Amino acid sequence: MDKVELLYFDGCPGYRKAEQSLKEALSREGIRVEVELVAVNTDEEAKALKFPGSPTIRVSGRDLFPSSTAERDNWRLGCRVYATPEGLKDHPTGEMIQAALRRSPARPPDMSGEPDSRKGVQGEDAVASAEDAWSSKLYGLPFRTLLWREVNRFLKVWTQTLLSPLLTSALYVVVFGYGLGSRIREVEDVPYLQFILPGLILLSVITASYGNTSSSLFDAKRERYIDDILISPMTPLQITLAYVLGGVLRGMIVGAGTFALAIPLAGLPAERPLLLMAAGLATSVAFASLGVVAGVLATRIDHIFFLSTIVLQPLTFLGGVFYSAEMLPAPLRVATYLDPIFYAVDAFRYAAVGVSDVPPYPTLAALGVFAVLAFWGTTELLRRGYKLRY
Repeated sequence: MDKVELLYFDGCPGYRKAEQSLKEALSREGIRVEVELVAVNTDEEAKALKFPGSPTIRVSGRDLFPSSTAERDNWRLGCRVYATPEGLKDHPTGEMIQAALRRSPARPPDMSGEPDSRKGVQGEDAVASAEDAWSSKLYGLPFRTLLWREVNRFLKVWTQTLLSPLLTSALYVVVFGYGLGSRIREVEDVPYLQFILPGLILLSVITASYGNTSSSLFDAKRERYIDDILISPMTPLQITLAYVLGGVLRGMIVGAGTFALAIPLAGLPAERPLLLMAAGLATSVAFASLGVVAGVLATRIDHIFFLSTIVLQPLTFLGGVFYSAEMLPAPLRVATYLDPIFYAVDAFRYAAVGVSDVPPYPTLAALGVFAVLAFWGTTELLRRGYKLRY
């Protein structure tokens, strides 16, 4: 082991505890080497040293705790957050450092004089550590913390985020269902109220999923706590997954509540419940992902409202929620077929009441592909760090 370095920035006091923990861990491992403190004071120095944040421990030039920050190639001054057994902290614990030292390829062969049987134990520890690292990539403490924050964010104001969409859906049912339903008895042999309810449910899912992620990501940029997320030991995939799952959960809760409301009002059936859930989930994932993209690209709060009211809402109303495409004259029918939301509504309606304007199963497959592409594109956008600074 050539050298051990502790890179730090004075604005992050956690490096002092990290230094103490590092020295204790080296002593317990029987490694006699001086800890070299390396001060990083400017962004230029951070870039030259490829500094992911303070404190950073390097053994023979290798980071003991490689983070996703390295993938973004965005070196700058900042504090680093570590996921410890006691929660997120500004320094790694001595036990974490000791375990990382044992796994380090720069560790010298058995300097402590312990029996050779220890090597077998170290091998077992390495396997266990690898398994733990693999599992933590998806549902480790940092990921769970961000996901819980996203869920808790809309639960705290449930009257706005959950109750309000349900009341809006109820008004749509009363105004359009009972008002127009007295004049339009059936559409494609389905009672008009039952015909429009699947679209209204999906409308609530889209609005809730998109609104949750777009506003949350924009708030993170505006309030500057996006930096805390970016320097945390999470990959772009984990960050995207946490945001999208928060939006999906809100969207599915609102959708389920609207569906439960529709049963006593219209006796809405669910002829294909698995397809119904698959269509709703794919739609929610797609628009929650697009909400993250909108939050990243927005530089002012009115950009979020513009995309929601000027783009998303008209596309939703023109997507066949209140009518069948076959009822329209040719020019409007072509416009409806060009609306991507129409296919989500049509697939969801087929799963609920068994009627559709286009072949349902290819539409469901395309909806699933669109959801995957939207999620993947969102992950790549976060990986590149584009416009993540407000």
